[in-house]
Amino acid sequence: MIQVDVNVNVTYTHLMTTILTSNLVANDVDNDPVWGIKEFADMFDVTPRTIRFYEDKGLLSPQRVGGVRVFGLRERARFDAIMRGKRLGFSLDDIKAVFDVTSGKITDRAELMRRKKNFEAVSEGLSRRRDDLRRLSADMEQVISIIDDYLSSSPETDDVSILAKRYQAAFDQTLTTNPFEFMSGGQASSANAQTKSNA
Repeated sequence: MIQVDVNVNVTYTHLMTTILTSNLVANDVDNDPVWGIKEFADMFDVTPRTIRFYEDKGLLSPQRVGGVRVFGLRERARFDAIMRGKRLGFSLDDIKAVFDVTSGKITDRAELMRRKKNFEAVSEGLSRRRDDLRRLSADMEQVISIIDDYLSSSPETDDVSILAKRYQAAFDQTLTTNPFEFMSGGQASSANAQTKSNA
C-alpha cells in the first residue's frame, strides 16, 4: 500500500497492532472490528461528509449492513494511507493510482510498467525530501538550542537583537571558512558553537 511507497516511520505492522489494541466495536458475525461512519470519521478528526467524499472518489469501499455504511480494518488502514499521502502533498489521483494497482484494477502489463516507473520516480523524490526534512529539522533544533543558551546566560534586559547579530556573524564565518560544511547542512552546528564562544 501507499505507506510502503512513502517510506514513513509508521509500518503496516505497527498500524495493525495499534488498531487491534484499540477500543473497538466488535462485529457479532466474525469478531472483526467495525465502525459506523461517524465513529470512523471521529478517529481521523474529519467529518462524515469527508468520508463520503472519499467514497464517491472510489478510494473507500465500506460494506453496507441494512443500508448503513460499515467500515472495517481494511478501510481504516486504507484511509490512514490516504491521509498520510495527502499530508505529504499527494493528490487524490496520485493515491488512487497506487490503489488501482494494489486492488488489482490494472490488468494491462504495459500500464503496470508505466505506473511502476512513475512510482520509482516518486520514491526517489521522497528520498530527497526525507534528506531535506532531516536537515531542516536539525537546523531548527540548533536554532532552538542557540536561543535557549542565550536566554539562560543573558540578562533579561539585554537587547535580544544581539543574538541575531552573533548568529549571523558565526554563520558568515562558516560560509567563509568551510562552505562545504554549510552545503552539507552543518552550518547551524558551527554557528551554535561560534555563538557560544561570542556570548
